[in-house]
Amino acid sequence: MYFFVSLLTSCAPYRTQAPDIDLERVHRSGAHRLAFDPAGKRLASGGFHGEGRVWSVADGSAITTLAGHQDAVRGLAWLDDERLISADRSGRLLLRQLSSARVVSSVQLAAVSNMALSPDHSWLLVTGGTRLYKLALPSLQTLAQRDVGSRLLSVAVSHGTGRIALSSDDSRVRLLDSDLQDIAELPRPSRDALDLRFSPDGTTLLAGGWFRLLVWDLQQLRLEERSTEHLGKVISVDISPDGERWLSLGRSTDSNVRLTDAASNRVLRRFQAQDLCGWQVRFSPDGRYAASAAEDGSIHIYDLSQPYRPVVPYAEFDD
Repeated sequence: MYFFVSLLTSCAPYRTQAPDIDLERVHRSGAHRLAFDPAGKRLASGGFHGEGRVWSVADGSAITTLAGHQDAVRGLAWLDDERLISADRSGRLLLRQLSSARVVSSVQLAAVSNMALSPDHSWLLVTGGTRLYKLALPSLQTLAQRDVGSRLLSVAVSHGTGRIALSSDDSRVRLLDSDLQDIAELPRPSRDALDLRFSPDGTTLLAGGWFRLLVWDLQQLRLEERSTEHLGKVISVDISPDGERWLSLGRSTDSNVRLTDAASNRVLRRFQAQDLCGWQVRFSPDGRYAASAAEDGSIHIYDLSQPYRPVVPYAEFDD
């Protein structure tokens, strides 16, 4: 299986750019979650076996290890420059002070699949199974919860409007208010919506689909399914801080990263595939860097302020 996936990704006919920093196989059995700190100088990562790391974005050096989880990390979020929230699949959430390595607060839920931080960092949304939790920060006490009746795939909070977006495995995508009450149900995509992300002004919702990017106009409540170069599931997406560029990451047969112009859908940069199954891709808060994580345990960091340097992935011969 590993050879088959590697063969497909390595034979892509596009010129691609190698990562500026390649943290090769730094997580056993997969790197699953990423989060840049507010200054964009450190990158937190979480792996399949619960191990966490914090890296220097400038040179890829290891800064610290995050202990306390025994299951796959399913959420990472910086509360500020010194406090980091982590969550694992078993439902354990930790808020820790990095300078002292002290756990400030913790809570045990039934399960965790994803999480999202509120605009003012006063509360946290967590999904697990069919349930959505709203937790107070920094205490991690439950403020509200709701069972939506279907398995939740992704959650996002708009920093422009404060609205919540929620996707589930029945292809439904909902908009909620901060009290977890329904505002609207969005047009259903052809396949499940993965890794929901709001534009900075809250007027657009982006998600990954099957071969496509799913784009909702939230003012008109319309859905556009945009074609991509990805060869299968688009597992993760992100929107730049200025809203003008999108990142997308393929999952199984195409763990390539694409940087796309949001207005025209034109591919601006193609980044070298990871060896096995992409998991997550993220912009830094200032938009200078992009980072991706994959099932092979590696993390790639790209400096988008540098000139684009694509190379031919394999030798070309004349007839």
